[in-house]
This record gives sequence, C-alpha cells and structure tokens, in this order.
Amino acid sequence: MKEYVRILRLKGKFHNITLINVHVSTEEKMEEEKDKFYDHLQKTYDTAPKHDTVMVLGDLNTKIGKEKSFESVTGKNTLHNVSNQNG
Repeated sequence: MKEYVRILRLKGKFHNITLINVHVSTEEKMEEEKDKFYDHLQKTYDTAPKHDTVMVLGDLNTKIGKEKSFESVTGKNTLHNVSNQNG
C-alpha cells in the first residue's frame, strides 16, 4: 500500500484547525522510503498556518508497548509488550 498525506483545514469562529491525515506502510519498508515519507509529512506540517491548531492523525503503524514511559498515556493495558520506536 502506498503512503499518503492529506490535509483538511477547518475554519472556526474563534480559531482554525488543520487536520493532517496520514497512512504509512509497514515498518519493514526501506529507511530511504520512510525518510522520504517523513520529510513530506514535515513539509506538509510546515505549510499549516502558524496560529492553527494542527493535528496529525491516521495510521502511522506505531506499536506502543508496556514501557513505563508510556503508562501515563496508555495505562497498563496495551496491545504490544514492546514499542517499535528507537530511543
């Protein structure tokens, strides 16, 4: 499946919201392909107006494990035992 980044800007009465919806292929992709995708995502993020609330959402294929550092966000119950992020 191909990666994609889509943007939607919602104009509100008091503030605007920019939604960036993403889909990323599995982590088994080559590093060069992943770097290219995240560079594209960063450029898209940088185009959002500075005073907007910006949200990145979608399928980033992240695995959040049971590490203590994530407990305040996920609680003690997560699908994975170990996260797939570096560092």
